[in-house]
Amino acid sequence: MKQNNSSILYFNSNRRLAMKLTVRDISNFSELSQLTLIAGRGGLAKNVTHCGILDYEYDKDVSSKYYDYNYQVDGGFLTLTTFLYAKNNPNLIYDAVKKLVSKNGSGLIIKNIFKLPISENVIRYANHMNFPIFLLNDSHPFFEDILMLVNKAIEKYSSVYYLEQKVSALLEIKEDDIEAATCAAREINPFIQDDIISIYFRYKYNHLDTKDYLEIERIVESKGILNPESSIFLYKNGFLLIISSRQFAKNNIYDILNPYEAFFKNKAVKNFTAGVSKIHHLKEDLAYAIKESIYASSFTEEQADAPFIAFDCLGSYQAILQFSDKPSMVTYSKKYLTPLEVYDIEKNGSLLDTLTNFVKCSADLEETGRVMSQHKNTIRYRLNKIGEILGLNPFSLGDYEELALAVRIYICSNKEF
Repeated sequence: MKQNNSSILYFNSNRRLAMKLTVRDISNFSELSQLTLIAGRGGLAKNVTHCGILDYEYDKDVSSKYYDYNYQVDGGFLTLTTFLYAKNNPNLIYDAVKKLVSKNGSGLIIKNIFKLPISENVIRYANHMNFPIFLLNDSHPFFEDILMLVNKAIEKYSSVYYLEQKVSALLEIKEDDIEAATCAAREINPFIQDDIISIYFRYKYNHLDTKDYLEIERIVESKGILNPESSIFLYKNGFLLIISSRQFAKNNIYDILNPYEAFFKNKAVKNFTAGVSKIHHLKEDLAYAIKESIYASSFTEEQADAPFIAFDCLGSYQAILQFSDKPSMVTYSKKYLTPLEVYDIEKNGSLLDTLTNFVKCSADLEETGRVMSQHKNTIRYRLNKIGEILGLNPFSLGDYEELALAVRIYICSNKEF
């Protein structure tokens, strides 16, 4: 803050990648166990792309090592300070916090060696602006150690998300642009070979913590599971395992994945649903393989006790999945299912659920009743009611096929890619 003859120094990574290291991640580092959050809990999810020190012009030995951004960085910075310049005027702390917030700062760590009082105005403002403030009531670790710790984490997290960006770019390439698809596959792994299987591990809960993923990556590396031609990396709310070989020794996907059986059973992946693509024999087909594995992982009900869900085993869903959001498909499905949804809302019924389970159970009345914990005659009654509403006979082959297609489009359209 120039009016107080102070400046802010930021040690910034050379990489310009999407970084998702958050304030919460940093606060959970074991090396920073002495941190106490005093305000701004609502901002713990803010990203951190820089880490800097306020007032470090007083230490020439350290300040010369870092570039002086003087608040010119574009947000995302975590600030460390002792508030040395404010020790004779603690009111300057409030001004500093407002300045940091105005520059889209992500948070503030105060090493309170001068035992400065943090006013209620500061606390209220930080809470209102969701600006996390931590106190560090210990002389250790030193600021320089915290800087190195945070910036190493930024580098690590950025490399994790780098490949996610590459996959997103690959999936945007037009299907007929073989050269671009091949180049994109090599950017993901320069050693990738033509025979490919993609496995997507979809996290079953809301948010996969990057630290948890990094532990999985560590397990894979420590056990030597992957050869140089294969890859593991974070993608969306899960991670991708790309198995690649010049030529797979087996033609059966279960035989090929047999060496990975122990990994599928590892407790580190117990909260994931694994989807496996078909075997592909051209590296430019990597996008297809990735999509297939992601689609397969969305059929969680198909996994049961199996280690994974194979795209090859999804039957007619294989043909529908990539087109279920097309207007013609949506219109077809709604033509049959919207009247059932309206009936269910008005009568507090369960006709759509019954029809969906009937199709999933391959038109088996008894199995549908078992799945829904209902007598088969109850299921029969509901299906007859569906027939009345739609003017169809769910028990005739032709009408059943029309309804089954509508239901399968509906199921696929609700799958998260």
